[in-house]
Amino acid sequence: MKNPSLGDYLLWQGKPAKIIGTTDKFQVIVELLENARCPHCKGDLGKDQTHVIVSSPMFQNGAEKLPTIKCDGFVSTSGDCA
Repeated sequence: MKNPSLGDYLLWQGKPAKIIGTTDKFQVIVELLENARCPHCKGDLGKDQTHVIVSSPMFQNGAEKLPTIKCDGFVSTSGDCA
């Protein structure tokens, strides 16, 4: 993933995620789409967010862009608008 944009969907560490912001021109904020769970009580911990340097090998090799299709105001990653 060479040049991410705000709102891009991607696979981050094998899990679906979205770029929800930037901190400067070198970093993006990646938010996992699934909520994190406590390993002990399984309680909801909310969504994990990670600040990542775009030029880092961790991001360039670890982030895989997911194709998205915009359908009537919502975004589909499955490829259909039904």
